[in-house]
Order: sequence, then structure tokens, then C-alpha cells
Amino acid sequence: MNQQVYFIGPLGKVGEMTSGDSLKNLHLTKQLEKLSVKLNIIDTNYYRQSPWLAAKAVWSIIKHRKGKFIVSASTMGAYKMLSLMNVLRIKDVIYWVVGGDFPNLLHCNLVNVKPYANVRKIIVEGKRMEETLRIAGLNNVTTLPNFKPIDFIPAKQPKKPDAPMRFVFLSRIDEDKGCGYINRAAELLNEKGLAGKYVIDYYGAVADRYKEKFTDETNRLPNVEYKGFLNLLDKSNYEVLAGYGAMLFPTFFYGEGFAGIFIDAFIAGLPVIATDWSLNSEIVRDGETGIIVQNRSAEKLAEAMEHLIRHPEKAEEMGRKCQEQCKRFDTDHVVTTQFLKELGLL
Repeated sequence: MNQQVYFIGPLGKVGEMTSGDSLKNLHLTKQLEKLSVKLNIIDTNYYRQSPWLAAKAVWSIIKHRKGKFIVSASTMGAYKMLSLMNVLRIKDVIYWVVGGDFPNLLHCNLVNVKPYANVRKIIVEGKRMEETLRIAGLNNVTTLPNFKPIDFIPAKQPKKPDAPMRFVFLSRIDEDKGCGYINRAAELLNEKGLAGKYVIDYYGAVADRYKEKFTDETNRLPNVEYKGFLNLLDKSNYEVLAGYGAMLFPTFFYGEGFAGIFIDAFIAGLPVIATDWSLNSEIVRDGETGIIVQNRSAEKLAEAMEHLIRHPEKAEEMGRKCQEQCKRFDTDHVVTTQFLKELGLL
């Protein structure tokens, strides 16, 4: 009989607007249970609203310190949990990393390496992260890409010759996600007389600190529009996404890891114009499934956008390759029975 595994991390609820971390954990726990891992889930999603949940998590760790644990929480939340486990000498721990700031914090000596050295396995989302951790002296690291269930791939329709190229941004709307650079790139393209040749639609939550500036920027651009939310838990919305020609993702967010929207873009057949930041260039193959551009450069972003505006057939060709490759990020392909056996979970 499989031993019970205690899973600690944010999940939220199916169907509600949730963070990328919570959504990944929803997919992960569902897959673990599907493959017969016996989970006891400690959901940390509502810690700030209900501080007693932190006490519950600590008590569960102490009470079941001889058991198996998976920690999949924010970097500092995980650090606190792993530090406690280190003090309690708990060894049967898997740290399933979410986001991308953990290796950077360790590299800059902002967290202590010891709690991480004592866990059985650290799972990161890309080779660049793994290499950073190995340089820091951690040899218990393995790479597993981000994932989600993929059971629906929408049909792509070729762009009509007289239709504008349609770009989409689908993420948290903030300056560190590159939204200001998108709007500046739009200004540059419009100044070149291309305003009627493309549109940009934004989907996502607008950060409070950026709302006023974002509204001012987009109000000046006749071909840029905020469209609210696109809930991809509703599969029909992948057909909406597939109606675009390319995705924009010029992020320089410090906590960026393997953003789940890359998988969404691949499912919908959208090449991604992304900055050379964090794991982006590992996921997007430059010239094959998208275009990698210089970080914090509206000029380079506008140049890549103009290339697809003038050569829509390139976007369609890359979009086909995206859909051909998306299944490598399917949960069933990534989180397998064999992998879980190697982790000692089965």
C-alpha cells in the first residue's frame, strides 16, 4: 500500500480566477491522485485571510514528520517550510518549485542553501534553473517542464489577406510583464503608418499600481484594446485564442519561470514574441515557434511584430509547429508513473 503523501501549497478552487502557481498545483494534485498517489492536501492559498492555516500546516509537519512531503509553494513560503523540516530532520521531502525566483535568491545569498540541500529532490522547470542550483552546490535537482492537461486543440483558420494581424497578451497586466514596452512598440508601428495593419488585445487582471498609466497608454492607441478576462478553463475560449496570429510576452518579471501561457499559446497555434528572460528561450525556439527579442527594447519588439505583420505566412507556419509540439507539455506526458516511481511516490 502506498504511504500517504502530504502536499503543501496553494490550490484555490477549480473554476475561479487563480494564480499560475495555484493552477499548476491544481493540475499536479489531480494528476498525482489519478496515478494513485495518496494525498493529504494542505492548501496554503488563503493563508493571509486565515492565519490559522499556517498553524495547521506547521502542526501537520510536526505530527507527520516521519511521512512523505511535497512542498509546492511560493519561494519564501517554501523556504520557511523547508527550514522547519530541516530543523525537524525530515528527509523525505520533494520541493516542487513554482516560479523562477528561487535560483536567483539562492545565487544572491538571500536564502540559505542548507534547507534545500537536505531535501530528497528539487524539481525545477528548466535547465537554466537547474544549472544555477548546481553551481550553488545542490546535486539533488532535476528538471521537469510546466504542464497542463491537453485534450483539445482548436482548428486554426488562415488569415484573410485584407485582415489585420491580431496580437494578444494574456497574463497579469503590469509594467514588469512588459506591457509598457508593448504599448511603446505600438506607438512606433503606428508612426510608421501600420496602424490599420494590426491590433493588440489585452486579457488579464490589471495591477492596481499600473491601472491609470495603462489606461492612459492604451487610450492613445486606436488599435489597442483591453478585453477583460479569457478563462481557459472553458475550453471554448481556446477557439477565441486561436483566432489571434501571435502572442506577445516581453516579460522581465523577476519571478518568471515557465509561464503557463506558453502552453496555452502552443495549444492555440500562436507563435510567441518573447524576451530573452528566464526560461523563455528554452521554451520558445527562435524562428520556429516564436521570436526571441532583446529585453526591455520597444524597438526590437516592434521590429519582430512588423516582421509578422508583413509576413503573416511566417506566423502561420510557426503556429503549426506550436500545435505539433504542444503535446510535450501535456500532463500525462510530463508527470508519468515512471517519474513518480523514481521519486518514491509510488
